[in-house]
Amino acid sequence: MIDCHGTRFEPLDQGNGLWIFKKWQPLLKEAGLVEFADFCRLTGKEMDRNHRSVVYRLELGPNKATFYLKLHTNYYKKGLGTFFRKRPYTLIELANILKYAKAGLGELEPVAWGWQPGRPEGDVSFLLIKELTGYKSLSDWLADPACATAGQRRPLARAVARMMATMHEHGLAHIDLFAWHVFAKKEGDEWTAHPLDLERTKKQGCLPWSRILARNRQANDLAVLHLTVPWPQTSWSERMRCFHDYCIFRQLPAGDRHFLARVLTIARHRGRKGKFQFYGVAEKLRGK
Repeated sequence: MIDCHGTRFEPLDQGNGLWIFKKWQPLLKEAGLVEFADFCRLTGKEMDRNHRSVVYRLELGPNKATFYLKLHTNYYKKGLGTFFRKRPYTLIELANILKYAKAGLGELEPVAWGWQPGRPEGDVSFLLIKELTGYKSLSDWLADPACATAGQRRPLARAVARMMATMHEHGLAHIDLFAWHVFAKKEGDEWTAHPLDLERTKKQGCLPWSRILARNRQANDLAVLHLTVPWPQTSWSERMRCFHDYCIFRQLPAGDRHFLARVLTIARHRGRKGKFQFYGVAEKLRGK
């Protein structure tokens, strides 16, 4: 059920719908987390909630390491793509975490996953993930005085371009690549970027038209990120340099005009939605 081949992760089947990753087994055992129900009872600082899911930020272990718990009830995919069997979205996200790890973006670390359909409260699943230590969202970095000038933002932009090129080269498209779903870390003069919230990620298929569909989805990634990086704080020339870096990392023609035109067309179309108006880019695009 969990394919970790080609990654550093090793899942252990605990039975009764519970899987624990080997590295974290001692810590979880010390914290009294050995049964599926133990994870369902966990609580912490509530980060997000809707009628089917809740996300908690919590600390575990003697060193108070930070983790995120996604707990879902009756939240699954069922249709032709799953052969009409229930596939919980926590498993979909876990599978996507492993796909990114195989692509070389493996900083996001799963700790435990579980799925028990038919419980009294409904079909329940959870995913426990280790916090990305030292990372902040791109939105937070752009508001940080350490990134106040274009020169200070330049290496950050290159790291983001490298991240996007890496995942796209491996056929992955995030779909919701908002600035707050891109996290980055600075160590000395080096920057590293990593995507989060991978639930809706799509991977290029093998059918003849899959390449065209994947390219459109990848253009959508660039468009959505473009729309959620504030204007005019980040100038048009900075954005074009980031796109140029992306093309170099992907070994595309420098400044690939056809692909750029596709990105901007998607950005103009999606920019009409209210959630993008706050960042100022949608208004700017009307004049382009």
